[in-house]
Amino acid sequence: MNQYNDNVAPFIVKPKVAVLLGFGLLFLILFLDILSPDDYRFVLLYLFPAAIIALNAKSKKVVILAFTLTFLFENYFLHRDGYYPLYFTKIEIFNLVIRFLSTLLIMWLARSLRRSQLRVNFLANTDSLTGLWNRRWARIAIEQSLAKLEDRRETFSIAMIDVNDFKKINDLQGHAVGDQVLTKVAHLLMEFSSEVVSCCRLGGDEFLIIAQNYDELKMKRLCGDIEREVNQEMQKANYAVSLSIGSVTYSKASASVSEVLHQVDLEMYQHKMEIKSARA
Repeated sequence: MNQYNDNVAPFIVKPKVAVLLGFGLLFLILFLDILSPDDYRFVLLYLFPAAIIALNAKSKKVVILAFTLTFLFENYFLHRDGYYPLYFTKIEIFNLVIRFLSTLLIMWLARSLRRSQLRVNFLANTDSLTGLWNRRWARIAIEQSLAKLEDRRETFSIAMIDVNDFKKINDLQGHAVGDQVLTKVAHLLMEFSSEVVSCCRLGGDEFLIIAQNYDELKMKRLCGDIEREVNQEMQKANYAVSLSIGSVTYSKASASVSEVLHQVDLEMYQHKMEIKSARA
């Protein structure tokens, strides 16, 4: 039930930029190869942009295209020097096979490194109990959302969720049942996640919803749907808990990440006090 996806950049540079850079370098090296004297060959240099593409490309088709171009460009000098397959000697065929296998190995190692790095990033940004994004990822996502407010004039909303009476569950029924409650809440929150709505667990019984391009009215509606759905499911499962939700909408980058979390925490606390007043 995790939210893992392969769109997350495994390295610092944006994947699309790195892939375009890799293809650009491939053709640049080919251009230098064409202009260089016959005594100069750039065979090994083709492996570097090929590795860059393999490290960053999401699509396997892009990787296959990069491998094909790399292998053809590596062997450009054969065409330049007038060698043709029908007249290859054994040593030329051997060298051709070595170049093919070397390119294949380098790109395979690069793809393996990509998978490993994505896995490390995923584990570092994921809550182990619920599979939701964790506090670290939430802070990064908020920081990116604030940056978009300046660059693109976009709107984003954020909501903090607290599970009411969760402490009683832990005290009376044990932490194992408490973990079941948190996992159940996380599963229900995941039903509302999408490309623009992300669900996070901050820690304990606190969760966070980050919604891109959600205005205040749309966010209030989303929070109402979440509160209603989760409260109903908790009652059906005989868990004596409910949700308190507070939300804030931003259209200007006038706050830091810590200020955003503080403001939404105050909104959530106000909602919690309203619930307690209604029960009294």
